[in-house]
Amino acid sequence: MNQLSPKQIILHCGLHKTGTTYLQRNLQSNQDVLLELGILYLGPTTFKNQCKELWKYIEFGQSKPPIEKINDQILTTLTNIAKQKPEQVDIILISFESIFGTLSKGLIEEKQRRGRKKENRAGLYRYARKRVKRLINSIEKALSSEDINWIILYATRQKEEFIRSCHTQLLKEGNILEDLTFQKFSHSKNFVPSNQENLKRNLEKLKTKQNIDIIPFSYDESSSKMDPSAYLWNFVNIALPDYNSVIKEAFDSSSKKLNLTNKINPSLNDRGLEIADQARPLFDQKEWKLFRKFLEKNFAK
Repeated sequence: MNQLSPKQIILHCGLHKTGTTYLQRNLQSNQDVLLELGILYLGPTTFKNQCKELWKYIEFGQSKPPIEKINDQILTTLTNIAKQKPEQVDIILISFESIFGTLSKGLIEEKQRRGRKKENRAGLYRYARKRVKRLINSIEKALSSEDINWIILYATRQKEEFIRSCHTQLLKEGNILEDLTFQKFSHSKNFVPSNQENLKRNLEKLKTKQNIDIIPFSYDESSSKMDPSAYLWNFVNIALPDYNSVIKEAFDSSSKKLNLTNKINPSLNDRGLEIADQARPLFDQKEWKLFRKFLEKNFAK
């Protein structure tokens, strides 16, 4: 029997290259601390590995998804995280920067296999609304509840820096960009759907049937190069304003104060980008993962 009945579910949807990995590692390492406060945290690795059918449905939008499998995986995953206290969970926080879409499918792959819905037009986050709708509907069905307050939360970034970071990330992941320089990349790839106004306007259409609040916030204004932890606390204040002080106190007293000052998933300098672009054809996928660590260690921006 399902004992989970959260009042609120927060979807932290990135965007890509807005410090999501940094936030996720800190939230994951303090997952038990959050649970004691009635907040269940679900990160991207657990989401993809334990809710595989849900992730396939979000990605491909099958016309006949395996609803029973999706429901079972959602409930099993959430119940396992909740441990012995499912009835005490008031808030579920899901953080996954690919909810709106992946960088490779939005910017690289010309032909995307997305089931019968054929969501195959180019453009980063073009299908964000449909993907979020599939996620929300699936979770509501699994929890047998339509009385949930949803918050869609995502960070925005200055346009050129965002595009540049996406370009770097695609190279780091081992994608071959056909010798595209940043200038050619920024002019040839479709970032229009990810534009702040366009993305918010698209997501606003979700509010007709569900109780949804959409909260974009500025990565540039919320983060600090001098103090990386400032971004974590600003995020907590935006996502969980009623819990801000108690979460900070709990994190400070926790023995798992990891990654508060560590730089995670660093960008590459110009020389690193040049090497990545030229070296990619030499390695298979497994070898590239090792080479990427070498690049991040020796050519971090």
